[in-house]
Amino acid sequence: MKKIIIALLIFEYSLSSSYSFNRLSPDSVVMKNGTCYHGLIIKRSAKEILLQQSLGEKTIQRSEIERIDDSGKSMIYFDDLVDPNKAPPWRMMVQDLRCNDAIKSFVQIPATRIEEGYLRNVPYLSFHINKHAEMNVYGDPKDPACVELGIYARGEKLQAFQEIARDFFAGYISSRSALATFYSLNLKGDEKRSGKFIFKIMPPQDPQSLGAWWISIYDPKRLEKARLSNAAYQKVTLPATKVRTKNGTLQKNLQKKYQAFLAASMLHLFGKVPGFLGFYRDENNQLKILPFHAPAINGEKLPSRPSP
Repeated sequence: MKKIIIALLIFEYSLSSSYSFNRLSPDSVVMKNGTCYHGLIIKRSAKEILLQQSLGEKTIQRSEIERIDDSGKSMIYFDDLVDPNKAPPWRMMVQDLRCNDAIKSFVQIPATRIEEGYLRNVPYLSFHINKHAEMNVYGDPKDPACVELGIYARGEKLQAFQEIARDFFAGYISSRSALATFYSLNLKGDEKRSGKFIFKIMPPQDPQSLGAWWISIYDPKRLEKARLSNAAYQKVTLPATKVRTKNGTLQKNLQKKYQAFLAASMLHLFGKVPGFLGFYRDENNQLKILPFHAPAINGEKLPSRPSP
C-alpha cells in the first residue's frame, strides 16, 4: 500500500518551493583497508566526514579514506527500503524534512506518556519542528507502527500545516485508492482504513490530543506488538507537563533538564545513544547539525542554537 516513490526517482512533492533531490543522493565511502560504507554525507570538515546510515551516524576520519563516491546512485540506496506493506523508515522522512528550507529546526525531545487510546504504552521517538509542530515515530524506527504529525496552533497556521502534513504523507502513498481514502478524511476529526493501515485525524478538542491537531498513519497489529509493560514504558517517557506547557510550547530549558534522560531512554530502547540531536538552519539558511552531547555522559553543553 505504501511505496516510497522517491525510491523510483519519480515522485515530486514539496513543503515549500525549494525542494532538491541532490541532498537525498546516497554516498559511498571506500576506506584504505577496503571497507566500503554507504549512506548520506551530512557534514564535512577538513579532518572528518559524518555519514548518515540506516540507523545512526558514523564519523569517518579523512586520513583513512581512499575515495568518496557521491555520484548520486539513488536507486541503489533506496531499493532495500521499498516495501508496500510498511510505513517509510523514519530516517527517510527526516531526509525529506532536512531538504526543505521551510524546516528551520528539527530537534529530538523526550517522548511524553500516552496512557490511553490506540497509542497507549507504545515507545516512540519525538521531534519538535520549528516553533509549534511535532513528529512522532512509534515502535521500531526502521519499521514504524505509526507515524504522526501534529501542531499546537489555530487559525491560518493550523490550516497551512494541515495542507503541508497531508501532502507530506501523500508522498509515501502510491495506491490511488489509498490516496483517495486519505484525502477524504475530515480534518475536524476522522478515521478510515485502507488495507492494513489506518489513517486518522485527531482534533485539538479530543482529550487525548493534549490541545494539538494530529494526523497519523498506523498499523494496529504493529502497534499491539510494540506495546510495552507499564514499568518499561515509564522508563522511556515523561509526563506531558514536564515537556510542554498548557498552550503546547516547550518547557524552558527542556534540553538542559532532560538531556540525560533522553540519552538513557535511547540507550534503553536501542542500545546506544544517537549521534545527533537534530538540525537547524542558521541566519544564512545553512543547515547545521546538532550533535548529541548528554551532560551526564561527557559533561559537554549543547551548542548554541536558535530556540525551537
